[in-house]
Amino acid sequence: MTLFDSFFLDAPESVNVDGVRYHWQSLEPHYNVGDWMLPLPPWRHHGYSDSGHAAWNILQHDLSQVEPDKPFCIYLHTPFCSRKCNFCDSYSFKLGSHQTERIQDYVDRLCYELRLWSQQGNLSQRPVSTVHLGGGTPTFLGGAALRQITDCCRECFSVSPETEWALESTVNELTPEITDVLHELGYRRLHIGIQTLEPQVRKTIGRLRHPVAALDVIERTLALDWVVSVDLICGLPYQTLTGFMDAIEILMDIGVNGFSIYELLVYPQNRRWCKQYGLTAPSRHLFNYWMFVAGALLLESRGFAKNLFNHWADAQDTNIYFTFPIRGEDLLAVGTIADGVFGNYHYRHPSYARYMKHSQDGLPGLEGGLRRDTAFDMIQPFVKGIQASRISGQVVHEAKSNFPGMSALLDRWMTCSLINHNGSDGLKLTASGSWFAGNLIADLTAFLV
Repeated sequence: MTLFDSFFLDAPESVNVDGVRYHWQSLEPHYNVGDWMLPLPPWRHHGYSDSGHAAWNILQHDLSQVEPDKPFCIYLHTPFCSRKCNFCDSYSFKLGSHQTERIQDYVDRLCYELRLWSQQGNLSQRPVSTVHLGGGTPTFLGGAALRQITDCCRECFSVSPETEWALESTVNELTPEITDVLHELGYRRLHIGIQTLEPQVRKTIGRLRHPVAALDVIERTLALDWVVSVDLICGLPYQTLTGFMDAIEILMDIGVNGFSIYELLVYPQNRRWCKQYGLTAPSRHLFNYWMFVAGALLLESRGFAKNLFNHWADAQDTNIYFTFPIRGEDLLAVGTIADGVFGNYHYRHPSYARYMKHSQDGLPGLEGGLRRDTAFDMIQPFVKGIQASRISGQVVHEAKSNFPGMSALLDRWMTCSLINHNGSDGLKLTASGSWFAGNLIADLTAFLV
């Protein structure tokens, strides 16, 4: 019996075993499931070309030149959590002493920065498509702080009834009281870090609520007519294929609108814990890949379609914040380690301690910035298409015209079942293509060397 057959020996009926096998076998010899990469922002590839102060001066100039009707979205980052989960690879931490004061200081800092940005060019008059609170756990801030942030956004920018208010949270933090406050403030989209519904797995990764309680929170939020999406992770300790697939079916059945699926990332902040559970072995990628593709094929068979390379959604879940690039919108990102972009200029904030030092100096406290060069701009439409999981026929045609090797590259992707046709001339990522989205972007950037 092969390793593949052994893994799927007792697979539930929801698994399309032949489909997973086809995707896996199509990859050789060009792609190895253990060598996958995430799509990365330009500063991760090239570093910063400008200091934080220089980046702010450039952005001030650029913002004075933008047409007043160009939409943008707002992202606000909260680094705090009630506890730091051992598996977590995100930039987040538990506050120590003086929590109330430190939360208030941070919220005041966010609002100070929001007001500073609103004074640049015509940004305060431009339409806002979405306000998205991420983290960390934004709901950890509490109702009063969330109200202060929301009121500040409404005072500083041109939000409208069409603006979507969204945030990320966990089951433990999403109490009925905080949900009531959020609903009153206008929030209508929730992305919740479920990760798994297997009781032993939840206990091991530090998720405190039983799966039944987690489902109750989701159903309570859905009853308010919110759009709800979830995170699910492949590669957690004691995880089973049956438990992973059952979770998808249960969540679909109660009405969850969207699913973000990804492999457990092993970073310095969680490496010791991952090693303790044997999660650093190279062989783990293969099992996680099979699980990922099985989940993706199930979602697609039930009518969910990707609007981001790793996010499957129904018609209600438009995932506005994460899909801003494909709409050509700008992103105003505020808070520690937040990444933003206006036009072709990208900027980033520093870590928490450095961010908090820039509280009253007339600066947003940026870490640095860079402008995409002409060559990178030529492939940017294709990069955006990969990130959105669909590439228009026009973008495909232009890429073939600009880069002589593009046709051969697309043939390779097609042979490896990373893409397939989407209509007459467009392309879309397959389940395997979602796993290798960062690699596809890296293949494109090779044209620029």
